[in-house]
Amino acid sequence: MSMPTISVVIPTYRRRQTLERIVDAIAADPAPRQIVVVVDGSDDGSMQLLRAMAGTEPRLEPVWQGKLGQGAARDTGVGHTDSDVVLLLDDDVVAGPGLATGHAKVHATLDRTLGRAVVLGYMPTRCPSPRRPGDFAARLYAEDYERACERYEADPGSVITHLWAGNMSLRRADALAVGLDSGPGLLRHEDQAFGLRCARAGLHGVFERSLAATHEHGQDLAGFERQFYQQGRSRRRLAELFPELVTADDPVGSLPAGPRQVVSALTVTHRAARPALRLATRLAGRTRLWGAETAAARLLRQIELARGFRSA
Repeated sequence: MSMPTISVVIPTYRRRQTLERIVDAIAADPAPRQIVVVVDGSDDGSMQLLRAMAGTEPRLEPVWQGKLGQGAARDTGVGHTDSDVVLLLDDDVVAGPGLATGHAKVHATLDRTLGRAVVLGYMPTRCPSPRRPGDFAARLYAEDYERACERYEADPGSVITHLWAGNMSLRRADALAVGLDSGPGLLRHEDQAFGLRCARAGLHGVFERSLAATHEHGQDLAGFERQFYQQGRSRRRLAELFPELVTADDPVGSLPAGPRQVVSALTVTHRAARPALRLATRLAGRTRLWGAETAAARLLRQIELARGFRSA
Protein backbone atom coordinates (compact mmCIF):
# COMPACT_ATOMS: atom_id res chain seq x y z
CA MET A 1 0.00 0.00 0.00
CA SER A 2 1.56 3.30 -1.12
CA MET A 3 1.21 6.02 1.52
CA PRO A 4 0.33 9.48 0.19
CA THR A 5 2.15 12.50 1.57
CA ILE A 6 0.05 14.79 3.75
CA SER A 7 0.10 18.45 4.82
CA VAL A 8 -2.06 20.22 7.39
CA VAL A 9 -3.92 23.51 6.89
CA ILE A 10 -5.35 25.47 9.84
CA PRO A 11 -7.23 28.74 9.22
CA THR A 12 -7.34 30.90 12.33
CA TYR A 13 -8.94 34.10 13.56
CA ARG A 14 -8.40 35.58 17.03
CA ARG A 15 -7.32 32.36 18.74
CA ARG A 16 -3.88 33.33 19.99
CA GLN A 17 -4.44 32.03 23.52
CA THR A 18 -5.13 28.45 22.37
CA LEU A 19 -3.24 28.39 19.05
CA GLU A 20 0.00 27.02 20.49
CA ARG A 21 -1.79 23.98 21.92
CA ILE A 22 -3.59 23.36 18.60
CA VAL A 23 -0.35 23.47 16.62
CA ASP A 24 1.64 21.42 19.14
CA ALA A 25 -0.98 18.64 19.06
CA ILE A 26 -0.76 18.11 15.29
CA ALA A 27 3.02 18.71 15.24
CA ALA A 28 3.44 15.72 17.60
CA ASP A 29 2.58 13.53 14.59
CA PRO A 30 5.63 13.08 12.30
CA ALA A 31 3.49 12.51 9.18
CA PRO A 32 2.71 16.10 8.07
CA ARG A 33 5.24 17.54 5.63
CA GLN A 34 3.90 21.03 6.29
CA ILE A 35 1.68 22.65 8.89
CA VAL A 36 0.31 25.78 7.22
CA VAL A 37 -1.53 28.14 9.57
CA VAL A 38 -3.35 30.97 7.80
CA VAL A 39 -4.06 34.01 9.97
CA ASP A 40 -7.23 35.57 8.56
CA GLY A 41 -6.67 39.24 9.30
CA SER A 42 -6.42 38.73 13.06
CA ASP A 43 -4.48 41.42 14.97
CA ASP A 44 -4.31 39.58 18.30
CA GLY A 45 -0.65 38.55 18.06
CA SER A 46 -1.31 35.20 16.37
CA MET A 47 1.17 35.89 13.56
CA GLN A 48 3.94 36.87 15.96
CA LEU A 49 3.34 33.74 18.03
CA LEU A 50 3.43 31.48 14.97
CA ARG A 51 6.65 33.04 13.68
CA ALA A 52 8.27 32.40 17.06
CA MET A 53 7.03 28.77 17.04
CA ALA A 54 8.34 28.28 13.50
CA GLY A 55 11.84 28.89 14.87
CA THR A 56 11.71 25.49 16.58
CA GLU A 57 9.21 23.68 14.31
CA PRO A 58 10.54 23.77 10.71
CA ARG A 59 7.34 22.28 9.26
CA LEU A 60 5.27 25.22 10.51
CA GLU A 61 4.50 27.87 7.85
CA PRO A 62 2.62 30.95 9.11
CA VAL A 63 0.70 32.73 6.34
CA TRP A 64 -1.08 36.09 6.58
CA GLN A 65 -4.10 37.23 4.60
CA GLY A 66 -6.56 40.09 4.99
CA LYS A 67 -9.92 39.33 6.60
CA LEU A 68 -11.53 37.20 3.88
CA GLY A 69 -13.16 34.41 5.88
CA GLN A 70 -12.50 30.80 6.77
CA GLY A 71 -13.15 29.36 3.30
CA ALA A 72 -10.74 31.78 1.64
CA ALA A 73 -8.16 31.02 4.35
CA ARG A 74 -8.50 27.31 3.63
CA ASP A 75 -7.96 27.96 -0.09
CA THR A 76 -4.90 30.09 0.68
CA GLY A 77 -3.48 27.38 2.92
CA VAL A 78 -4.00 24.58 0.40
CA GLY A 79 -2.22 26.74 -2.19
CA HIS A 80 0.86 26.79 0.06
CA THR A 81 1.04 22.99 0.34
CA ASP A 82 2.66 20.48 -1.99
CA SER A 83 1.51 17.11 -0.59
CA ASP A 84 -0.84 14.53 -2.09
CA VAL A 85 -3.43 14.98 0.67
CA VAL A 86 -4.44 18.00 2.76
CA LEU A 87 -5.85 17.69 6.27
CA LEU A 88 -7.97 20.73 7.17
CA LEU A 89 -8.36 21.40 10.89
CA ASP A 90 -10.30 24.19 12.56
CA ASP A 91 -8.42 26.39 15.01
CA ASP A 92 -10.41 25.04 17.97
CA VAL A 93 -9.83 21.35 17.16
CA VAL A 94 -7.10 19.54 19.11
CA ALA A 95 -5.68 16.61 17.13
CA GLY A 96 -5.50 13.23 18.79
CA PRO A 97 -2.35 11.08 18.54
CA GLY A 98 -1.45 10.08 14.99
CA LEU A 99 -4.31 12.01 13.39
CA ALA A 100 -2.51 13.01 10.19
CA THR A 101 -0.96 9.54 9.86
CA GLY A 102 -4.44 8.03 10.17
CA HIS A 103 -5.91 10.28 7.49
CA ALA A 104 -3.09 9.39 5.10
CA LYS A 105 -3.66 5.66 5.70
CA VAL A 106 -7.39 5.98 5.01
CA HIS A 107 -6.69 7.73 1.71
CA ALA A 108 -4.19 5.02 0.74
CA THR A 109 -6.94 2.43 1.23
CA LEU A 110 -9.61 4.50 -0.51
CA ASP A 111 -7.45 4.91 -3.58
CA ARG A 112 -7.81 1.17 -4.17
CA THR A 113 -11.50 0.90 -3.27
CA LEU A 114 -13.85 3.88 -3.23
CA GLY A 115 -11.71 6.34 -5.17
CA ARG A 116 -11.83 10.12 -4.73
CA ALA A 117 -13.20 10.99 -1.32
CA VAL A 118 -13.59 13.56 1.42
CA VAL A 119 -12.71 11.94 4.75
CA LEU A 120 -14.24 13.23 7.97
CA GLY A 121 -12.65 12.34 11.28
CA TYR A 122 -14.45 12.35 14.61
CA MET A 123 -14.24 15.48 16.81
CA PRO A 124 -16.50 15.21 19.87
CA THR A 125 -17.10 18.45 21.73
CA ARG A 126 -15.47 18.90 25.10
CA CYS A 127 -18.19 19.87 27.58
CA PRO A 128 -16.75 21.36 30.81
CA SER A 129 -17.45 19.38 33.94
CA PRO A 130 -18.84 20.42 36.33
CA ARG A 131 -21.22 22.50 34.24
CA ARG A 132 -20.92 26.26 34.43
CA PRO A 133 -23.36 29.06 33.53
CA GLY A 134 -23.27 29.61 29.77
CA ASP A 135 -22.15 26.07 28.91
CA PHE A 136 -25.50 25.44 27.18
CA ALA A 137 -23.96 26.40 23.81
CA ALA A 138 -21.28 23.71 23.95
CA ARG A 139 -23.77 21.09 25.14
CA LEU A 140 -26.32 21.84 22.42
CA TYR A 141 -23.54 21.85 19.84
CA ALA A 142 -22.33 18.48 21.15
CA GLU A 143 -25.85 17.03 20.85
CA ASP A 144 -26.20 18.26 17.27
CA TYR A 145 -22.80 16.91 16.31
CA GLU A 146 -23.37 13.45 17.78
CA ARG A 147 -26.70 13.20 15.94
CA ALA A 148 -24.88 14.08 12.72
CA CYS A 149 -22.31 11.32 13.34
CA GLU A 150 -25.06 8.78 13.98
CA ARG A 151 -26.65 9.80 10.69
CA TYR A 152 -23.31 9.39 8.89
CA GLU A 153 -23.04 5.82 10.13
CA ALA A 154 -26.67 4.96 9.37
CA ASP A 155 -26.59 6.65 5.95
CA PRO A 156 -23.03 7.01 4.52
CA GLY A 157 -24.43 9.03 1.62
CA SER A 158 -25.24 11.85 4.05
CA VAL A 159 -21.54 12.45 4.81
CA ILE A 160 -20.98 14.42 1.60
CA THR A 161 -24.39 16.15 1.51
CA HIS A 162 -24.34 17.19 5.20
CA LEU A 163 -20.62 17.76 5.58
CA TRP A 164 -19.40 18.93 9.00
CA ALA A 165 -15.77 19.93 8.56
CA GLY A 166 -13.16 20.75 11.20
CA ASN A 167 -11.30 17.43 10.96
CA MET A 168 -11.41 16.75 7.21
CA SER A 169 -9.02 15.55 4.51
CA LEU A 170 -9.04 15.13 0.75
CA ARG A 171 -6.67 14.98 -2.18
CA ARG A 172 -5.00 18.36 -2.72
CA ALA A 173 -5.93 18.27 -6.40
CA ASP A 174 -9.60 17.84 -5.50
CA ALA A 175 -9.46 20.67 -2.96
CA LEU A 176 -8.00 23.00 -5.59
CA ALA A 177 -10.47 21.89 -8.27
CA VAL A 178 -13.60 22.25 -6.12
CA GLY A 179 -12.46 25.28 -4.11
CA LEU A 180 -13.04 25.65 -0.38
CA ASP A 181 -14.45 29.18 -0.33
CA SER A 182 -18.26 29.17 -0.63
CA GLY A 183 -18.48 32.92 -1.10
CA PRO A 184 -21.01 35.31 0.47
CA GLY A 185 -24.50 34.36 1.59
CA LEU A 186 -23.63 31.01 3.18
CA LEU A 187 -22.44 31.93 6.66
CA ARG A 188 -22.66 28.89 8.96
CA HIS A 189 -23.33 26.60 6.01
CA GLU A 190 -19.93 26.85 4.31
CA ASP A 191 -19.05 23.25 5.15
CA GLN A 192 -22.27 21.82 3.75
CA ALA A 193 -21.94 23.95 0.60
CA PHE A 194 -18.43 22.61 0.07
CA GLY A 195 -19.69 19.06 0.51
CA LEU A 196 -22.45 19.63 -2.02
CA ARG A 197 -19.95 21.00 -4.54
CA CYS A 198 -17.82 17.90 -3.92
CA ALA A 199 -20.87 15.71 -4.57
CA ARG A 200 -21.43 17.47 -7.88
CA ALA A 201 -17.76 16.87 -8.72
CA GLY A 202 -18.17 13.13 -8.13
CA LEU A 203 -16.46 12.81 -4.74
CA HIS A 204 -17.70 10.46 -2.02
CA GLY A 205 -17.85 11.12 1.71
CA VAL A 206 -16.33 8.83 4.35
CA PHE A 207 -16.74 9.15 8.11
CA GLU A 208 -14.11 7.44 10.28
CA ARG A 209 -14.44 7.58 14.08
CA SER A 210 -10.90 6.34 14.66
CA LEU A 211 -9.53 9.62 13.26
CA ALA A 212 -10.12 11.37 16.56
CA ALA A 213 -9.70 14.95 17.72
CA THR A 214 -11.39 17.11 20.37
CA HIS A 215 -13.46 20.20 19.58
CA GLU A 216 -12.94 23.00 22.11
CA HIS A 217 -16.20 24.79 21.31
CA GLY A 218 -16.83 28.12 23.00
CA GLN A 219 -19.57 30.68 22.36
CA ASP A 220 -21.38 33.40 24.28
CA LEU A 221 -25.11 34.06 24.11
CA ALA A 222 -24.82 36.82 21.49
CA GLY A 223 -22.73 34.57 19.25
CA PHE A 224 -25.20 31.74 19.77
CA GLU A 225 -28.11 33.90 18.56
CA ARG A 226 -26.13 35.26 15.62
CA GLN A 227 -25.08 31.78 14.52
CA PHE A 228 -28.60 30.43 14.22
CA TYR A 229 -29.99 33.55 12.57
CA GLN A 230 -27.24 33.19 9.94
CA GLN A 231 -27.97 29.47 9.62
CA GLY A 232 -31.62 30.21 8.92
CA ARG A 233 -30.70 32.70 6.17
CA SER A 234 -28.13 30.33 4.67
CA ARG A 235 -30.55 27.40 4.60
CA ARG A 236 -32.72 29.08 1.97
CA ARG A 237 -29.67 30.16 -0.05
CA LEU A 238 -28.32 26.61 0.01
CA ALA A 239 -31.55 25.31 -1.51
CA GLU A 240 -31.35 27.93 -4.26
CA LEU A 241 -27.79 26.92 -5.17
CA PHE A 242 -28.31 23.14 -4.95
CA PRO A 243 -32.00 22.52 -5.76
CA GLU A 244 -31.35 18.92 -6.79
CA LEU A 245 -29.74 18.13 -3.41
CA VAL A 246 -31.36 20.43 -0.83
CA THR A 247 -34.96 21.44 -0.07
CA ALA A 248 -35.80 24.79 1.54
CA ASP A 249 -37.74 23.44 4.52
CA ASP A 250 -38.98 26.04 7.00
CA PRO A 251 -37.24 25.26 10.35
CA VAL A 252 -40.56 25.63 12.20
CA GLY A 253 -42.46 23.35 9.84
CA SER A 254 -40.35 20.34 10.77
CA LEU A 255 -41.20 20.61 14.48
CA PRO A 256 -43.95 18.51 16.15
CA ALA A 257 -47.36 20.20 16.34
CA GLY A 258 -47.13 21.53 19.92
CA PRO A 259 -43.62 23.02 19.73
CA ARG A 260 -44.39 24.30 16.21
CA GLN A 261 -47.28 26.40 17.51
CA VAL A 262 -45.19 27.76 20.39
CA VAL A 263 -42.20 28.69 18.20
CA SER A 264 -44.46 30.21 15.53
CA ALA A 265 -46.14 32.42 18.12
CA LEU A 266 -42.83 33.47 19.69
CA THR A 267 -41.33 34.22 16.28
CA VAL A 268 -44.21 36.55 15.46
CA THR A 269 -43.67 38.34 18.82
CA HIS A 270 -39.87 38.06 18.70
CA ARG A 271 -39.22 41.68 19.72
CA ALA A 272 -40.59 40.84 23.15
CA ALA A 273 -39.84 37.09 23.21
CA ARG A 274 -36.13 37.29 22.45
CA PRO A 275 -35.15 39.65 25.31
CA ALA A 276 -37.27 37.57 27.70
CA LEU A 277 -35.60 34.34 26.62
CA ARG A 278 -32.14 35.90 26.89
CA LEU A 279 -32.90 36.95 30.43
CA ALA A 280 -34.34 33.53 31.27
CA THR A 281 -31.24 31.81 29.88
CA ARG A 282 -28.89 33.98 31.92
CA LEU A 283 -30.89 33.74 35.15
CA ALA A 284 -31.30 29.97 34.86
CA GLY A 285 -27.56 29.60 34.34
CA ARG A 286 -26.67 31.80 37.31
CA THR A 287 -29.00 29.85 39.58
CA ARG A 288 -27.74 26.48 38.25
CA LEU A 289 -31.14 25.50 36.83
CA TRP A 290 -29.50 23.66 33.95
CA GLY A 291 -32.64 22.21 32.45
CA ALA A 292 -34.27 25.63 32.32
CA GLU A 293 -31.13 27.20 30.86
CA THR A 294 -31.04 24.61 28.06
CA ALA A 295 -34.80 24.85 27.38
CA ALA A 296 -34.70 28.66 27.08
CA ALA A 297 -31.66 28.47 24.79
CA ARG A 298 -33.38 25.88 22.59
CA LEU A 299 -36.41 28.14 22.16
CA LEU A 300 -34.15 31.08 21.34
CA ARG A 301 -32.34 28.94 18.77
CA GLN A 302 -35.60 27.98 17.04
CA ILE A 303 -36.77 31.59 16.90
CA GLU A 304 -33.48 32.74 15.37
CA LEU A 305 -33.53 29.94 12.78
CA ALA A 306 -37.07 30.89 11.79
CA ARG A 307 -36.30 34.61 11.68
CA GLY A 308 -33.22 34.07 9.55
CA PHE A 309 -35.01 31.72 7.17
CA ARG A 310 -37.97 34.05 6.68
CA SER A 311 -35.78 37.15 6.32
CA ALA A 312 -33.98 35.52 3.38
